[in-house]
Amino acid sequence: MTNVIIIFIHLSAAGVALGSLVFCLKIYLPMVEDKKVERNENSPSYKVLDLLTPTVFACMLALVGTGVYFLLENYSAQVGLKPGYYNLFGIKMVFVAGAFFASMYSAFSLRIHISDLDLNPGNKKLVPQTLKKMIGLSKMTLWMVAIATFLGIWLARY
Repeated sequence: MTNVIIIFIHLSAAGVALGSLVFCLKIYLPMVEDKKVERNENSPSYKVLDLLTPTVFACMLALVGTGVYFLLENYSAQVGLKPGYYNLFGIKMVFVAGAFFASMYSAFSLRIHISDLDLNPGNKKLVPQTLKKMIGLSKMTLWMVAIATFLGIWLARY
């Protein structure tokens, strides 16, 4: 029963991370942003990324936590796996680590640069470049999470 709950949390976190990234970056932002207007603290990208980056990071924490717990709980069942499983698993972990650290950098470093504009009005000039970096990192995180999810589904066949 514990495995079912852990797998449910793991898959839910992957779904929330992928769904929120796809919706915000591929559907919402292209529709509401005007290419002629510069991004600032009142732009939709600022509002969306202020909510998106912590959400994705929380999902990444849940993914890593439940994945590690599942591996530790079921270590004896992993003896009879097919050849090549650990090769794919290693590749998946590279993508998971990349997505985790990109999400962490976006949530805790870049977001902080522009989150306290009332206290540091001088940071207003950093908003357009920071938002551009955050969107780029979020797109990179989207692809890494998507590849890691695909590899996880592929590994479930073993």
